[in-house]
Amino acid sequence: MRRVKISDAEWEIMKALWSNTSDRGMTLGEIVRALDENNMWSYTTIRTLLVRLISKGAVAADRTSGVYRYSTVLSKEECIANEVKSFVSRIFDNSPSQYIAALVRDGNLDEHEIKEIKKILAEIDKE
Repeated sequence: MRRVKISDAEWEIMKALWSNTSDRGMTLGEIVRALDENNMWSYTTIRTLLVRLISKGAVAADRTSGVYRYSTVLSKEECIANEVKSFVSRIFDNSPSQYIAALVRDGNLDEHEIKEIKKILAEIDKE
């Protein structure tokens, strides 16, 4: 898995691209419309973010149809895994158990989330 660091602004672009159900990618205009209506970024800003994501290998641009169409190279799961690994490494000295302990001790987990964590741990135990 490629390790790619994606900024908060770039995450918004990635989310818009991941929300696209078409396999032909999205134009710049479609990305602008897909972003949250409270987002006040200009086309130029969004284009700059796309160029950065392309240089990082997270997004691809295709111009075979005469207009640039952008699509993700990395899946949402890959990007989340990269972010979690980076966060756990930086904040919890690369200790996932300290991270889980902090989540559990915080007390903001509802019953459903607790069951999901237990289910995941049980699956790991079976392996």
